[in-house]
Amino acid sequence: MKRFLVVLLAAATVWVSCGVTFADGFLGSMAPSNIGFLPIFGPGGIRGARCEPGWGILGKPQVYLGRLEQSVGSTWTLERSNSIATASWPLRGYWLGATTELAPIDNVGLLVAGSIFFPQREAGTWRPEPGGAVYDFRIPSHDWWSLDGLARIRVAGGFDALAGFRWDHTSVRVDYVDNTSDDYILNAYLPLIGMQLDQRFFRGSLLFRVVGTPLLAGRMRYHYWDRVGYAEFGDFDVSKGYFAEVFAHYSLKLSSDVNAGAFAKWNSLHVKTAEENLLGSIDDPVSWAVDIRSWTIGLNLSVGFYSPI
Repeated sequence: MKRFLVVLLAAATVWVSCGVTFADGFLGSMAPSNIGFLPIFGPGGIRGARCEPGWGILGKPQVYLGRLEQSVGSTWTLERSNSIATASWPLRGYWLGATTELAPIDNVGLLVAGSIFFPQREAGTWRPEPGGAVYDFRIPSHDWWSLDGLARIRVAGGFDALAGFRWDHTSVRVDYVDNTSDDYILNAYLPLIGMQLDQRFFRGSLLFRVVGTPLLAGRMRYHYWDRVGYAEFGDFDVSKGYFAEVFAHYSLKLSSDVNAGAFAKWNSLHVKTAEENLLGSIDDPVSWAVDIRSWTIGLNLSVGFYSPI
């Protein structure tokens, strides 16, 4: 349901702007398998050029569809007083992002954006340390989406300073081979700062952007259960972490209303929770460490239509 709502929000952004953008991602991995917020800021929404005639108070919207790949993309580590155990799995699938800029002018703009991940079949392994039984698992449900607001201030030439906020949501169900299950739900709130450089290049433009934060907040919920009545669960505050994202995009102007482009992005999110007591069948102080990393590469085609707004 949440995944549907994010897609609906992205579609509404494009519809209200009366712009239509189509995108097509690569069907295979185009990134190194050993690397891992996916920048969802489309170049049409945050560049700093004045709104094109007919676009009204909303900038020309962009929609991106790309292939997301990471060999060890998602890692959730349960840290007890005398041991740790880690569930990790690769991230593979398709990533969709939509963005537009409100009341864009040459020197100032406000970007709004949304993104969502559509995973392919996922599976991994639970590994305790030191020693202990190792369990394989599959992931029947994995929701991952984000919403953004980002202010842009032109500093000089094609250079912009960026500051804003991201809400990053992840919800995962894990089913183990021994008929036990986990639920992980993480809501991370990221105050973002960064910069971007947008330069005319050949018959189009080349944009490079870096955003991140050394501080973040949020909550993580955890629930484990078996089929005979054992259960443990907890609700954890995020105590510290960091986030970094790098994005590059080339857009070629084909006509006044049509742009074709390609993009690549990399991101890394690290979250560490405070220590809390697990409740249920056991009362045990634990904490969590979460790492989510990914590469995404894709293509986009934007087609503009007149907007009365």
